[in-house]
Amino acid sequence: MKTNSKYTMGYAYAFSAVSIFSVILTSLPSTAQNRPAQPPRNPVTPTSWSQVPNIEKDFMQGCVGQQNLQPNQRTIKQNFCQCAFTAYKSRYTPQLFSQINVLSVQVGQNGPRLVNLMMKPEIDRCSAQTNYHP
Repeated sequence: MKTNSKYTMGYAYAFSAVSIFSVILTSLPSTAQNRPAQPPRNPVTPTSWSQVPNIEKDFMQGCVGQQNLQPNQRTIKQNFCQCAFTAYKSRYTPQLFSQINVLSVQVGQNGPRLVNLMMKPEIDRCSAQTNYHP
């Protein structure tokens, strides 16, 4: 399968961003959260959400997690995660999303707390809308 390195590198940033943003929404660590973050040597930032087509799927997997929830609780959490993803996508361009991710990784342990604080109004709105409170 032939890949375009520009899009692959952009996807790597986006996938990493997904792990940082979803860490605030799930209590179970994902494999992406346990990997040491290593940005590409020559980072290529996506300029369009279409350049990172799997970002929503990856975000939802990280956000919903592998918890065994009752079906109605799982639906509520999925609705919350979808609301949060839509809020992130509406608020940030792919470039800003990637830059925030890089900086939050550099901050280290407090990176997810910083992102959580930055997105508090959106998370609160999604919590009120879906009745899910992370």
